[in-house]
Amino acid sequence: MSKSMKIALPIVVVLTLISFYVFQTLSGAGAFTALPENIDANCTVIEAVPGPEDILVDRERGTAYVAAYDRRKVAAGGPGTDAIRGGIYGIDLNKPRAEWALWNVTPQAPLDFRPHGIGLYVGPEGRRTLIAASHPSDGRQVIEVFDVLADGMLAHRTSIEDPLIKSPNDLVPVSHDAFYVGNDYGMSGALMRQLETFMAWDATDLIYWDGEKASVAADGLTMTNGVNVSADGETLYVAETLDRTLRIYDRTIETGALALSEIVDLGTGVDNIDVRADGALLIGAHIRILDFLEHAGDANIFAPSQVLLVVPGAEGQGGAAGTIYLNDGQELSASSVAAAYKDTMLVGAVFDPRVLACDMPQALAQ
Repeated sequence: MSKSMKIALPIVVVLTLISFYVFQTLSGAGAFTALPENIDANCTVIEAVPGPEDILVDRERGTAYVAAYDRRKVAAGGPGTDAIRGGIYGIDLNKPRAEWALWNVTPQAPLDFRPHGIGLYVGPEGRRTLIAASHPSDGRQVIEVFDVLADGMLAHRTSIEDPLIKSPNDLVPVSHDAFYVGNDYGMSGALMRQLETFMAWDATDLIYWDGEKASVAADGLTMTNGVNVSADGETLYVAETLDRTLRIYDRTIETGALALSEIVDLGTGVDNIDVRADGALLIGAHIRILDFLEHAGDANIFAPSQVLLVVPGAEGQGGAAGTIYLNDGQELSASSVAAAYKDTMLVGAVFDPRVLACDMPQALAQ
């Protein structure tokens, strides 16, 4: 082999590997995914504040809670950005659908409250606890804990911070004091986080707060996102956005310990998870993540919205999954959550100032 060939061969190998990795990354982000035709769901628009990213429903009381703040304006920075405050908003679902509207249920929340994921625990005695991941302007990462009052308003109880809770996205309480929360980034600093995202590193984790201290419940995840638990508390669901998978864990109620049961490839950028009354899952998703990133920087660029229905199989065996709502982004861009109430699903988004109220199929089409 000539000297020039000896020099060129390693370069060709390296470039080939880089090209393959870039192709895999872009493919995983949906860059080559042809967008199917819209799947409509007879949706009506509920005007909202910007960024209704997470929604949960108290089905017994007929109240929806929506966590929102203007993420695009915060990301843009500039004068006054530090003063931007978010909130949690209620929707009275007992009223006719045409009258559904948002009202602020956190007027007494901390002044720097910027809620991300939210979760609700209803105890056997009827007492209700709502928790929220918050990203204050000073860079702290805080879990805010609220008592839910009889009129649906939230009374702030306490704030929780811990070094292990470093980039909280979604969370789910499993008692009035204990919860799981997912860190969607493992690295610190904007540059390292961009690299973590591009390389799709398995660098994030799931944290368990037992009421007194935090511990790592699961690690080696790729952008931990939606987190929820089955009604009996024995199964935990975790969405990995960049791996486009749903992780299913068996949970020991007494200790909070998790054992991985199954990894389900859903082929799309899964986000928040809602557990319906029948045990099926609704998952908001980003079928084309690169479109999502462009939309994050420019509201005039649409990003598709998608809702998945996942029906677990009996005794953890098999199951089915499919898309029940899909839009090119004109009706709603970058959907992040769908929450069930009777025959309706509420769909929220990361940036858009609206929530959709849509008809929901109870089963997947055959």
